[in-house]
Amino acid sequence: MIRDLFNRYRQSLLLTLALVLPIASMYWHGKTRTESTIVERTLLAITSPFTQFNHDAIEAARKLAQRYVFLSDVEKRAEVLEHENKVLLGEALKSRAIGEELQRVKGLCEFKAEHRDFTTIPARVIGRDVSQFFQVMRIKIDTDGLVGIKEGMAVITDDGVVGRIDRVSQGFADVMLVTDARSQVHATVPGKGVIGSVKGNGKRNEFTAQFVHLDKLERGAPLAAGDAVLTTGHDRVFPAGLEIGHIADAAPTQSGPYQEFVLVAAVSYATLEEVLIVTGYHGPDVEGAPIAPGTPSAPPDAKPRHSVDPANTPDAPP
Repeated sequence: MIRDLFNRYRQSLLLTLALVLPIASMYWHGKTRTESTIVERTLLAITSPFTQFNHDAIEAARKLAQRYVFLSDVEKRAEVLEHENKVLLGEALKSRAIGEELQRVKGLCEFKAEHRDFTTIPARVIGRDVSQFFQVMRIKIDTDGLVGIKEGMAVITDDGVVGRIDRVSQGFADVMLVTDARSQVHATVPGKGVIGSVKGNGKRNEFTAQFVHLDKLERGAPLAAGDAVLTTGHDRVFPAGLEIGHIADAAPTQSGPYQEFVLVAAVSYATLEEVLIVTGYHGPDVEGAPIAPGTPSAPPDAKPRHSVDPANTPDAPP
């Protein structure tokens, strides 16, 4: 009987439930409550881990994408900055090289202005011959366009003596350094009453000087380490007063009547870039020494220089 009634009024019952249940749910959930129901708590307990996992995954993906885009921009910016840094570094090195070159040229110009007793031509160093021990044995200079360059001419800088022209070829010239075993320069130590010659040994950037004391009235204080050795001009190659080097050790060795000292060159051949070639110079009027053609004679009232006998020097001709 109940079944027949249900079948008869089934549509009406279902329609009533469809209308009543939403209204009842709205009424129930619309009420002010202080705590959740057991159903809500159960549903939250079941769904919250999945919701949190989805939230964390989406947030991690968002951050990863944002970081990738950010790092891509940083990488591009770093490449631009690296390129700019290389350009600026190159410009700084170029400016530094130009500044150093200007400083060297300024020194040569000032030196040339202070020494008007001889004429010079500037030249650039274009090569160095280096030994197996990394010692500079010889340098090459650019003579392209230079007129009047001859073998035997002195090569100097504002720091001191470099050497002399050894061989002239088309466009360049070889310079024999004062440290070369074939080199020999008349020298003296100012105020010490000694005169002699500087000879290269061809082994190191050190070389020896042989000095002989003048008479007792001319003798000064003993030679000491650091004393500058200067040219005398008596060899008629190097102008007088140019520094050859300085004494490295004050303890000499005796070689016959001469005392030999080890010298250190005044010029750094490894960093030499510009030189001066002495094209016009006549040495001092030395008694017993021939006068170069065209050398003006000293005026009658000129104060005489100290007389030096060429035979009293270690490199005198036999």
